Amino acid sequence: MHQVRYFLSMVRLLNFTRAADECNVTQPSLTRAIQKLEDELGGALFRRERSRTHLTDLGRLMLPHLERTFEAAEAAKQLAKNVGKAVVAPLVLGVDASLATDTLDTILAELGKGLPGFALTLTTGTSAMLLEAALNGDLDLLIVELPDAAPDRLERWPLFSHGYYMVVRADHPLAMRPPTSLLAARDEAWIDHDGGNCARLRTAAAVLGFEPVVRHRASDPADVKRLVVAGLGSAFMPRPRDDKRLRTIRFPDADVTGEVVLGAVAGRKRGIAADAFVRASRARSWSAASAE
Repeated sequence: MHQVRYFLSMVRLLNFTRAADECNVTQPSLTRAIQKLEDELGGALFRRERSRTHLTDLGRLMLPHLERTFEAAEAAKQLAKNVGKAVVAPLVLGVDASLATDTLDTILAELGKGLPGFALTLTTGTSAMLLEAALNGDLDLLIVELPDAAPDRLERWPLFSHGYYMVVRADHPLAMRPPTSLLAARDEAWIDHDGGNCARLRTAAAVLGFEPVVRHRASDPADVKRLVVAGLGSAFMPRPRDDKRLRTIRFPDADVTGEVVLGAVAGRKRGIAADAFVRASRARSWSAASAE
């Protein structure tokens, strides 16, 4: 891990002398450690020149992996420091109700085991509702789809991107022969989730020259799916978790995506649990849940 730490310092500073000072070691020690890392990885990580130093192609490829490795180690050390502390470690976390990812479940399980005093309050809702709650001081952290105009006060860490799909009943005619254009669904009745998903649908449909018919509304994604299963219409939303009653259709001419981030209000001091959650989240490779 010292080798990885020295490597990341070199990436930031691109100067062996300054990196050694930052890591509080001698320059020969730092150079030997990076050479050992290069030997283990099978190639040079830096291209050394007289006045400048650059990452090699191998160095650029290794950078994201070594960053995650270092973040994971730091998260493990932080959790280890808190093992055995008889303190309450509260975390108020907001999660967009339309998001589905197994990584969140894994991180919460790890915190439950690593922080004896872990006390979680989990809130769900739309991204807009959660952003407002965070700015009002009601949430420590939130996992949301980043809005087009995110407030400057929102500190954010990218997690993953997810696509928007037409979600229909398994016996829907379009599910039998999936179309290649959103135009095939121009006469469909749509179900809106609190004004969010159909706003994106309207934008995509406008490019193709039609206005979608939004007939029903629900405030919870589970209720949106319930209305789809009841045959009341279709939804335009991130792919739900596996459900044999539903099918998803992706249109090449309506390729809509959203960036999901972990957020916090900048400048606010984070507690033990919030800090551990941020570290664990940044150390993992996130992805949206998949469904057939």
